[in-house]
Order: sequence, then C-alpha cells, then structure tokens
Amino acid sequence: MPKIKGRIPRESWHSRSAWALVFLCLILLGVQTAKVHLFPDYRIVRQSERQYWAQVPVSTSRGDIRDRNDVPLAISVPSASFYIDPQFWNPGSADVLAGYFGDQIARKFSGPLQGRFHWVVRKVPADIAQGLIDRRAPGLFTIRESNRMYPHGELASHVIGFCDIDDYGLSGVEREWNKVLYSPPQTRLFVRDAKGSLLDLIGSNAGALQVGAGSIKLTLDSKIQQVMEWKLKEGAVATGSKWGVGICVNPRTGEILAMASYPWIDLNDRKSFSNKEMLRNSAIGRVYEPGSTFKPIMIGIAREMGLASYGEKFYCRGRVSIADGIIRDVSSHGELDLAGLLIKSCNTGMAAIGQRMSPHKTYGMLRQFGFGQRSDVEIAGEEEGLLRSPEEWLGMTKANVAIGQGLAVTPLQLVMAMSSIANGGELLKPYIIAEVRNATGRVIHQGRRRVRNAVLSPGTCEWIRTALNRTVEIGTGKGARVEGVRLAGKTGTAQVATLGEYKKGRYASSFIGFWPHEDPEYAMLIVLGEPSGAKYYGGEIAAPVFKAILEEMSQLKVIAKADASNPRNLRPGGHREGSE
Repeated sequence: MPKIKGRIPRESWHSRSAWALVFLCLILLGVQTAKVHLFPDYRIVRQSERQYWAQVPVSTSRGDIRDRNDVPLAISVPSASFYIDPQFWNPGSADVLAGYFGDQIARKFSGPLQGRFHWVVRKVPADIAQGLIDRRAPGLFTIRESNRMYPHGELASHVIGFCDIDDYGLSGVEREWNKVLYSPPQTRLFVRDAKGSLLDLIGSNAGALQVGAGSIKLTLDSKIQQVMEWKLKEGAVATGSKWGVGICVNPRTGEILAMASYPWIDLNDRKSFSNKEMLRNSAIGRVYEPGSTFKPIMIGIAREMGLASYGEKFYCRGRVSIADGIIRDVSSHGELDLAGLLIKSCNTGMAAIGQRMSPHKTYGMLRQFGFGQRSDVEIAGEEEGLLRSPEEWLGMTKANVAIGQGLAVTPLQLVMAMSSIANGGELLKPYIIAEVRNATGRVIHQGRRRVRNAVLSPGTCEWIRTALNRTVEIGTGKGARVEGVRLAGKTGTAQVATLGEYKKGRYASSFIGFWPHEDPEYAMLIVLGEPSGAKYYGGEIAAPVFKAILEEMSQLKVIAKADASNPRNLRPGGHREGSE
C-alpha cells in the first residue's frame, strides 16, 4: 500500500507514547519527593526530632618524648571522655557524677539543658572511667580518646612543656616540635535512635587508636636531670631564693645533659600552672647580670686583643673611682697578677682592664661569644639577652661590663660561652634534640656538633682553665671543691637592677665550672636568684649546690663503669637488672 504523505508512522507513535509515560512518572516522583521534604508527615517530624547525630573531634595519640637512654618522658595513654545528651538525660542522676567529678560538675547537670551535646569531663583515666561506665546512667555517653601523660611528673617539666586539652603543644619541646608530635583529631559521627541506642559510630570498630605522629629523643640524661633538680630545690629552699637554674652540657659537642628551672611544675597537675611565673623556663627565658662568672670571658678577650699580659701586676685598694661612679671590692687584695684577678675575683683590677678596651671591638667579640642573640636551641621561649650597642658605652660602662654588669645574659648563653674556654676556643651551638623520627620510624633529624664561631686561641683557653682550677683550689671557688675531681670554676654575685637602679639586698648568686679542667667532659652552671637569707655570695650558696650535684654525678659515673665491667649486672641487650 502506498504511504500517505504527512501521516505519522505507527512505530513512531508508539515510541513517543512510551517516552511521554516515562516523563509523566518522573514528574509524579519529583512532586511526591518535594511534598515529603517540604510538607512531611507530623509523625515523621516528631520521630526525627528524637533522633540524634553529631560530628565530634576527638584527640588521637601524640608522639612520644624520651631521654637519651630511652626513658619515657611524655607518652599518650588511653582515656575516656564523657558527654550528656539532654534528650535522654535525667537531671536527677546528677548525683552519679558527684562521686567521680565533684559537686560543681554535678550541679551543672542537675537542671534542664539545651541542645543535644554537652561535654562533662575530658580525658579521664581508663581505670577511673570504667566505674562510671558500668553505672550505665541514661543519657551519659562515652568517647574513647588518648591523654597526654608525663611518667615523671615534674622532671624536666620546662624542657618537655605541655599541651592543651586537645593535645596541641603549648610550651617547651611539645610546642617547638608540635608538627612532628601532633596527630590531628579524628572526627567521629555519632547517630542514636529515640531510645538512645547506638545506630552508627564511624570509626568505632577500627580498634585502638594508633600513634599518628613521630617521636623525639632528647639529649637529656634523666638521672643527671633528677639529681640536679633535687639539689637545686634544696639550695633554693635553704636560701629562700625566688628562682634557680641549673644547666649541664657536654662542652665538646654542645649536647645539653640537664636543664632545670626552679620552681617547676607538675605536668600531670594543671593546678600547678596557676602561677604564670612558674611556667617560665629561666634557663633560656630569663636574663640577668652574670657578675664575676663573666670575668674569665673578659680576660680571654683582653688577652686576644693584646691588652693584658700574664705577668702584669695590678694593685687593689678595695675601690676605684671611674667617671661618675665607684667600683668596689669586698676587701683590699693588694698586688695581684692576671691570674690573681680571677682567683680573688678582683673588681678593681678587672675595671682597669675594661677601661683599655675599645667599645666596638669588645662588642664585636661579645657577639662572637653569642651574647645579645638567641642560640636557636630547639625549645620555645628563648630570650636574646641585652648587649647595648657600642655608642651607648658611656661613663662606667666599659668597667661595668668587665666585671659582668651593665649587660644581661641567659644562663644558656653563659654556660655555652664558658664551654668555649673548656673545649679550646670554639663556641658551639647547643642542642637538646638527639633524634627525631616520623610516623613511619624514619629518622628525619639528628642533633650533631655545630661550631658557631672560633672565639679564643687554644693557648689562651689553656691558661684560663689552669687559673680557674686554682680559683677552686685556693680562691673564691673553694666551696665547690670535690676530692678527686680536677675542677675549674668561678663564682659570681651580681646585684639585680630594678627600673635601672641596683637595689640593696637583691642578688643573683652563681657558680660556673667544668671538669676535668685539662680536657673537660662536663660544664655546669648553677644560679640562685634573689636569695633572702643572710648569705648571698655565689661562693657561699651556689658553689655548695654545684658541689652536691658534682658528687652525685661522680657516683653515677662510678656505678655506670661498674655495670659496664661486670656482665652479671646486665640482662641481654645491655640493661641493668632492676633498671628501666
């Protein structure tokens, strides 16, 4: 049959009808979907309002911090955090909280609450939390987290530092190396039905939280650190000192073996953080005038400049007028040679040498020794000290600097400068980080010996070491002398300036030394700030503390040698029986 022009074929008509039916179904579905979303059944609305979901960030494990012998100083441990959903919480159950967290928290949840999520307490130790979990109080729920714990409490507290409630580093190594140690919070999605039953918890079945960050090994020796803290506290309490500092370093490498700042804090007890002054690491964050402990450095500079000779004679009458002021000594020392200025700690003789010095050259040399600038040690909170520009060295300034006044240093700067004399003339960069590993265990940083500047000739250093040994044997440093130890050292007693004026009765008393003096293995500084007792000279109060620490360190060394030589004291792997 011939096709009629303009007529739609039967097959095409059927195809268009099918597509029209599809479009009609899609339109009906769209209308119904919009109706359900925009105008839901009131029963569905009421039911959904009783359901609950929330995204909650919870802390994960932070990387460990250990000492040079792998003794743990900061670790993360499992803990539990509690929260309340007011939809299911009965305010009458608040007494349950009082037995675990106190009346204040119980009162907070004893009345009506708004919203659907309220933290009760974060980071509760697992053993304490379990008792409350077993009570199964309706509306009280638990989240597993990790909590930062410091096994030794106060030990090296200012070096280690601390974190906030979410384990983010706020001070010390915890802050400076936060990028390595910190593991970002894990976000959990909680969904509960109208009965309070758990419908879904994303990540809850993933097992225990894993360490998600790197780890750090310090150069600190926890045994030396402990001894230093014990003896420093004893000395500070006995003398009524407001603050104290102890630092022990290896002068050959720049490793910091111990760093103590009194008063310290208990890292596991936030109540001890209430006094902001206690949070300061005085070893790097406090500046003070070093007094006579600065004299060996100034004699070294004078020798390098050719401004003083070993055989030169100085006559001390007990006081000398310079410009608009007077430099005084404790007594008249009479005639002294250059070594005698150190042995007797003579101010007038040092002032005479200071007057010969060029302000610009002396300033440059002091900068070479690291004064007036940060050492960039790997801890947050370091100060740079105070070293005025040469143009400001007017009147008595040159004489004052020569006796260790008129400038301000940090304890770390001073002990590193003295270490340069101990090691033969090289100023080293101090370091407290021995090793850093990332999350996979790969070493990404290692501390090592770094020379900042060559400051003195070996001959000058050798002469000063010998003079400082005599200072301990027959001079002002006799209070630090230990039988059998060839110690070199220097006392210091400096007045503390307030608003530009020195106040009578305010002193910083110190002793700095190194041993054995021919080829030193250790250098140490002890400072007692603002003692309130009758005694305040460095030789009277700081030197005995130095001596007590040195005696304990010598004993530790004897024990270590005995262990190393007697295989019966060691387990496989080289660990002593009964030790960590």
